[in-house]
Amino acid sequence: MREAIFEELLVRYEHLLRRRHGTAALATEAAETTESTEAAATRPSLDVSDEGHTTLSYAQLRTLALAGDGSADTVVDALRFLHENAYRPDAEETGNWWHWEIGTPRILLDICVLLRAHLPDADLRRYLAAVRRFCPDADHRTKTGAWSRSSPVTETGANRADKALIVALTGLLAGDGDRVARARDALSSLFQYVTSGDGFYEDGSFIQHDTVAYTGSYGVVLLTSVAEILALLHGSPWEVTDPGVSVVFDAVERSFLPFLFEGRMMDTVRGRAVARQHSRDLDIGAATLDAIELLARSAPASYAARWKTLERPDGFHVFGSMDRVVHHRPRWSAALSLSSERIARYECGNGENLHGWYTGDGMLYIYDLDDPDHYTDGFWPTVDPYRLPGTTVDTRRREDVGRGAGRGTGAIMAPNRIAGGAAVEGGFGTAELDLYGEGSTLRARKKWHFTDDAVVALGTDISASDGRRIETIVENRNLRAEAGRRFVVDGAAQDPELGVERRYHGVQWAYLEGVGGYVFPGGADLVSLREQRVGTWHAIDIGVSTEGDDVEVRRIYHTLWLDHGVSPRRAGYMYVLLPGASEEGTAKRAAQL
Repeated sequence: MREAIFEELLVRYEHLLRRRHGTAALATEAAETTESTEAAATRPSLDVSDEGHTTLSYAQLRTLALAGDGSADTVVDALRFLHENAYRPDAEETGNWWHWEIGTPRILLDICVLLRAHLPDADLRRYLAAVRRFCPDADHRTKTGAWSRSSPVTETGANRADKALIVALTGLLAGDGDRVARARDALSSLFQYVTSGDGFYEDGSFIQHDTVAYTGSYGVVLLTSVAEILALLHGSPWEVTDPGVSVVFDAVERSFLPFLFEGRMMDTVRGRAVARQHSRDLDIGAATLDAIELLARSAPASYAARWKTLERPDGFHVFGSMDRVVHHRPRWSAALSLSSERIARYECGNGENLHGWYTGDGMLYIYDLDDPDHYTDGFWPTVDPYRLPGTTVDTRRREDVGRGAGRGTGAIMAPNRIAGGAAVEGGFGTAELDLYGEGSTLRARKKWHFTDDAVVALGTDISASDGRRIETIVENRNLRAEAGRRFVVDGAAQDPELGVERRYHGVQWAYLEGVGGYVFPGGADLVSLREQRVGTWHAIDIGVSTEGDDVEVRRIYHTLWLDHGVSPRRAGYMYVLLPGASEEGTAKRAAQL
């Protein structure tokens, strides 16, 4: 009878596994399924040169196991090769711990579940011994020493949830109910709000790596793993009964839904994952919705009923614990990325997010129902990383950050205390940032006001003394291939010629077709550039398991900025963004201001 329940749950997990790989790609931490994996699906080419390539080799075998096309013997033989040459109990855990303790064991156990009728018992015992060596429980990091900063590291957030699933699968495959129970119990620390470090906050924030706003990456991983464990153990002797699980149920509407726009997960909470070619905002949005659908199977009826019709929560939302604000209107949304001594400017590492320098310095994302794919369609490999909309920047040249596999990740912090927002009556709000330029004497005070049809941006006390130009970026819009889009300044249509930088003095308003309007109360000296930009995903992500290709991506951009001059002293700005506004509406608003 005991054996029957283990097999029943393994069958259930196999269904969950096939479900996961039969829907929109779940681009998680390892980007487990890549084009190279798919290309090798019929004949595995196994690479054990390092821990990252070993994980990718196991991913190839899982693809074969899922196919179920008579390749079981091939996979069984390949598993023996990988065990003997890479992932075995006496191997030294080198490089990136994640591959040893989560990436590889998760995939290996998936294969063991899929091929459990074909694996000899002796092989299964060897593989489970390897998994237990590197992931003995969900509570602690196995790797210790200088790299991990402390000994031992207590697992939190998404990593803990992933490890709990690994421990549960190890228990089911070994017929060890006590291990399954320990996996279940390890979830309880995730079912409570935190006030610092990793996890869910009562204001809806989600943090991973201590200081990074990560709802749309690690948060989705946690949501998915918890949903799978709840579904896997439902109705079994190890069912999750901790009432604290309501924290995860509540997070659907409190933490995740505010950052979804037309099925896309906003990049403001995706950290270094924005640089992953096969992990676009649309992919992660689909993964989030898929996890919510699975979670609904285990949630109380009141939650499940609400989740059947998920809609954007209108109005202004402050996520103070992670320095993010979101503003939803009927036809557009805005998201603002801030940073402080509490929350990182950006995260890099493992060869990912090489140009993330200014993403946390007040980058303002505008999402429009008429152009939902603006950030989905090749934005990150082609946008000028020195001119992200909303930011005030020192024009110094920067070097790639985060190069080198196996060195872990790093969060780049800022010294300022002031960063955040406040909601006001009527569903509107305001946000503020004391900006300290990284590696620069640049200082600025930046504010934003979010209203029913506009975002008002103000800057004061903009000063620097490094002998370089300082700019505030009003807009940097991805026009795809539409080089001829109409651009108007104070009522006069402008030449759309590419590559020509134009300077306008005393501008009152401007309009960009298909995007909206820009109003400059009191006039402003505006710089405009329409150009074709060429980039590659490889230029921003060289990670072992996420590496982008070197195929050139070409997009037309229209950029608007304010030039504060060289080493300005107490400069300022004010402009009003009118998302989706018409040319006539923009001119009318300018006349009113």
